[in-house]
Amino acid sequence: MQTAHWLQEPVRTIDTTLDVAPSLTPVFRRVPFGANRYNDLIVRASGDSGEPLPVATVSKSYVLVQHAEAIGAVTREIENAGINPGKVPARLLITEYGSRMTLRATLPAEFAFTPADGHPMALTYECFNSVDRTVPLFAAVGWFRFVCSNGLLVGTTSASMRHTHRPPLSLEQFAGALSEGMASALSERRAFGAWTSRKISAADLAGWVDGPVAASWGPLAAARVHHIATTGMDGTPMRSLRRAVPHEWLLVPGPVVPGTHAPCEDGYQIAQVLAWMASQRTNVAERFAWRAQINPLMSQLIH
Repeated sequence: MQTAHWLQEPVRTIDTTLDVAPSLTPVFRRVPFGANRYNDLIVRASGDSGEPLPVATVSKSYVLVQHAEAIGAVTREIENAGINPGKVPARLLITEYGSRMTLRATLPAEFAFTPADGHPMALTYECFNSVDRTVPLFAAVGWFRFVCSNGLLVGTTSASMRHTHRPPLSLEQFAGALSEGMASALSERRAFGAWTSRKISAADLAGWVDGPVAASWGPLAAARVHHIATTGMDGTPMRSLRRAVPHEWLLVPGPVVPGTHAPCEDGYQIAQVLAWMASQRTNVAERFAWRAQINPLMSQLIH
């Protein structure tokens, strides 16, 4: 798999625990941008080189939120649930110069459940932040499937909070959304049962792939979704006919997609195919954008 990137900048992945994660993020500060009366400069604090690293130009009203502060807000909510942050695995994704960050914290096994396919689903907290105006401050609670990091099912995200770096901005805004989201997520696990009980015919799958999936993700991705759902393997086009609809494309079989029960016969199994597709995007921004489309796509398949 290619190295992940985020807005053209390479991304480093760090697996740690929630209590340690804040110390692994860089610190930034704002300084005057010369004589400019309207903008400031965001710089990364001096490292071994002794020289601060400029990363962005922002307006005077821009609210700088340190990555450690964003992670701290999530940590407080998890602590409020009686969970020791030192026992919470966390995956930190951070760009080369540190200006963009996302963190996923996986709650302990007692908050997880195992659906009919036997692959546990874990309750997760996520937060996103940037110091260069490219990413809003964002937090969410949802479910993550333990099959080779097969992607968060955003369709079951129970709460989220998004705020641009403009006043008024308070990290206390995280609290309500995340605490309510955790309670909602624990009660919404039955949504998985609804997806499992909905049987999908081959004709319905083909029509959905050729329509909504192709419109949202393009014909190549749509062809891959159909191939995975019917064979359990990813693939690359052998040939494509200009007039052929995506489900008729011929693909060279590729690797087996972990956790896929092909041919997929119910909505839950097909949702996992979408999650796999989203997780394979090397562009981090695209990865989360595609995940956000899983629920709308599923709603067009399961009425």
